[in-house]
Amino acid sequence: MENSKTLSSQELAKARVNANAILEELQLDAYIYEVEPHNGDWEIRIECACDINGGWEMISLKVPKDMLLDSDHEHTAKASLYAYWKKKLDRCKLRKP
Repeated sequence: MENSKTLSSQELAKARVNANAILEELQLDAYIYEVEPHNGDWEIRIECACDINGGWEMISLKVPKDMLLDSDHEHTAKASLYAYWKKKLDRCKLRKP
């Protein structure tokens, strides 16, 4: 049986991979992010290049832990997160095609 610290580290690693996959799909030009585990909802803090003023903007998103962890194999969860993050990150600069 795994102890909770190991499981927590695995969950955090998976959450980071899943969050990055969604951020990559959003095609942000430049960003950094952190995943902060909490009881229930987790916090994703994203700093992105801003399309409006050329500076950087910090956005904090609350994300249900299970939805984030399941987004690698649960299409509905990933689609919901993608749509929500796209709306919240609308000031971020996008990559040029």
